[in-house]
Amino acid sequence: MKIFAKAYYVKVWRVIKNGNYPLPAATPPLADPEDIDSYTKEQMKVVQVNNKARNLLHNAISGEEYEKILSCDTAKEMWDKLEVTYEGTNKVKETHINILVHNYELFSMKERESIEEMFARFSKIISDLKAFGKPYISGDQGRKILRSLPTTWQTKVVTLESQYLNKLSYDELRGELIAFEKTHLKKTSQEEKRK
Repeated sequence: MKIFAKAYYVKVWRVIKNGNYPLPAATPPLADPEDIDSYTKEQMKVVQVNNKARNLLHNAISGEEYEKILSCDTAKEMWDKLEVTYEGTNKVKETHINILVHNYELFSMKERESIEEMFARFSKIISDLKAFGKPYISGDQGRKILRSLPTTWQTKVVTLESQYLNKLSYDELRGELIAFEKTHLKKTSQEEKRK
C-alpha cells in the first residue's frame, strides 16, 4: 500500500501516515469553513490531497474492510484502524516479529525439499520480517541459506564460501544452488539408485 500511495501522489502517503495537512489560514478568515467555494487555491489543494488519501484507501479495500473504517473521519484514522486490524497492536506485532526471527534463526532445508521450495519458504520469512521493519541484509541471508543446507551440499557450500559468497546477490546464490541441484545432486541420486 505504501508504494501504491506514494506512486499515486507522495503527499497522499504523508497524509495517510501523519494525518491531514492543516488548512492554511485565509485572509480574511472564512465565514463558513464548510463553504468550499470560499476556499483559496492553496486551501483547495490541501483539501484535495486530504480527500485523495481517503479516496485511495476507500478504493483499495473490500466491502467488508470498508465497514471497519466507515466511521473514520481522516485517512490516518482509517490507516491506523486497518493497521491494528491486520497487523495487530504493538504487542501482537512484537510477537509476530519474535516468531519470524525464531523461524529465521532455526531455518533449515527440509528433507526432500527442492531449492526452489526452500527459497520460497525463506523469502516469505524475509518478506514478513521486512514488512514488520526488521530486514536482514542480503549477505546475511546468503550465509543463512548456506548454513541451512544439509551435508550433501557441503562441497558446494565450501566452494561458494571460499570463492565469492560476498560478491553474490541473493538471486545469483539461488541460481548457483538450483544449477548444482539439477546437475550434481541428480547425478548422485541416480548413481545411488543404480547400486
